[in-house]
Amino acid sequence: MENGREYYVLTAQNGNPIPRVVNWYGKLDVRKLNRKDYRELPVHILLDMETGRDVVYPDILTDPILLVSREMMQVIKRYDDDMPFLFAALFDTVREESVVYFCPILPEGEEAEERGASIYRLRTVRGSELRIRLDLAESLLCRGAVGIGLTAIR
Repeated sequence: MENGREYYVLTAQNGNPIPRVVNWYGKLDVRKLNRKDYRELPVHILLDMETGRDVVYPDILTDPILLVSREMMQVIKRYDDDMPFLFAALFDTVREESVVYFCPILPEGEEAEERGASIYRLRTVRGSELRIRLDLAESLLCRGAVGIGLTAIR
């Protein structure tokens, strides 16, 4: 927190039955979900999902990629109007349901925090983690965002 901004690790909350993205291999090259290569991806991502009974559509999904609801996208845009997003439509053919999410193309690395990014991805020894600035997290929670988990960074 050298830059005077407080960050938290952002995760999807556990507990509720949420949609699960399936059969996405070959449909999306996750290696291109970065600021340099994302323009090579289709603007619209169509993915299959499985839902169960009493499914909850949270404002954030993190597996296999970060997906956020329209409402969350709009709040993120207020804090970072240059954030690119890809449109993602999720379809459950068994239940004949669909839902729309958006895939933010996040800045990466510690330099994103140094620049004051509102949300970014940091590579770690265990993979990667999402980091969100406190003011953005508070704004999302004040607007009733569902399914967001926050962990203080030690």
